Amino acid sequence: MPHWQRIYIAACVAVIGFCVSYVLCDFGAWPRLTYFPYERSWRLTTQPGGAIAMAYVGTILWGLGGAMLGGASSYALTRLARQPMSDRWLRLLGAWALAGFAYAGLYYTWSLWPF
Repeated sequence: MPHWQRIYIAACVAVIGFCVSYVLCDFGAWPRLTYFPYERSWRLTTQPGGAIAMAYVGTILWGLGGAMLGGASSYALTRLARQPMSDRWLRLLGAWALAGFAYAGLYYTWSLWPF
């Protein structure tokens, strides 16, 4: 497999991993690093509650963890492939990465919608 294909596959899987873990940490109420600006403190919380809290840093950290795990594992696994991937599969993987990015954005847009 050519080196550029390995990098492309790792980048696509990293984007997918970021989007999946970014959404799941909010949907599943995973504990994340949260900043409380009035108290000037950081805590690991699942749901900040009534206090004014900024959980975005923790959400981004979950996303980065998913991206690193997905990218590194796919890069390591593509070392085992001996043949290049066909253009059809590369386009499909790119479409999955774009769709994951779009769905993650739609999830957070929906959660911020004033209902």
